[in-house]
Amino acid sequence: MFDLLNTATSSLSIASAAAAAAALSVAGYLRYKQYIDQCRITVITSDPKTSVILRQTDKEGVVTLHDILHRKCPSLTDAQQAYMIPTPYLGTGLLQTIYATLRIRQRDQISDIKYERELLVMEDAATVSLDWYPGIGSCQEAGDQPIVMIMSGVGGSSHEHHIRVVVKALALSLLRFRVVVVNHRGTARTPITSATPYDSGFTEDFRTTVAHVRERHPCSKLIAVGFSMGANILTKYIGEEGTSCVLSCAVTICCPFDIAISGAALNESNMLNNYVFQPAVMGALMRAIKRADHLCLNPALGLDQERIRNAKRLWELEEEFMVKIRGYRDLEEYYVRS
Repeated sequence: MFDLLNTATSSLSIASAAAAAAALSVAGYLRYKQYIDQCRITVITSDPKTSVILRQTDKEGVVTLHDILHRKCPSLTDAQQAYMIPTPYLGTGLLQTIYATLRIRQRDQISDIKYERELLVMEDAATVSLDWYPGIGSCQEAGDQPIVMIMSGVGGSSHEHHIRVVVKALALSLLRFRVVVVNHRGTARTPITSATPYDSGFTEDFRTTVAHVRERHPCSKLIAVGFSMGANILTKYIGEEGTSCVLSCAVTICCPFDIAISGAALNESNMLNNYVFQPAVMGALMRAIKRADHLCLNPALGLDQERIRNAKRLWELEEEFMVKIRGYRDLEEYYVRS
């Protein structure tokens, strides 16, 4: 009798466990499906009929950029396949930023590279550093090898982990790109030779660099990649150049687009901004300004040096420093022009 009860109890326990496992599996699947649905993105693409023609042959006919993307990367053209699925434990921009910051100096197999540096002097005597991989190379050596020009975000440089990963991946790809990281003035231990800083809408340094690379490698296709603030500079540069732009292709990643909205979000008083973002951004900018102490600014600008030194929020530094140096009316015009 007891054996029968034990057997029945054991079978009931197994059935209950199986039912619980099935319920958890279903719940997990539904939650995963919900997570995937939330990762769906809006695709904005040109009409296939008006897409850029890449080539035309008797065999293939007219081949457009849309055709290539649809065949090779349908998530950029097909709304039903347009997903951006982040690593589950890095599902927010904040977590991704913290993760990238913690790994900024890490060296591993996919990022361990050594650059060859070139210094380029701008029209206002400022210095920009160009870090090449695998090397600068002459026009004869490079031939028509495509060149990728990369710009990082505010305070970033060629030494960041994600930049080095992209550089090495491009250099070792089938096309064997030659890569150059364009470091903003005052970053990546670049000598500071001008008191004028860079900002999110300052395109002159990149314009000069593109012209320099084009002159040295006239046969190479030029491709540009921008991250964050570097993406904003790249986007603005392309718009300014219009049909005269010499870039064959450009990719912008995490571009803010509207600096006024981004600035308002960054300057909002909350725990994350007060203790994470603002100290990080302000620290990088203030270090660059301090390194430029030996350079004299035009007294006619009317800069309040004490306010600059004591600035705690990004908007204070932008209003007192960036706005006046660029000759804008106020902070609003600075954001709009950027």
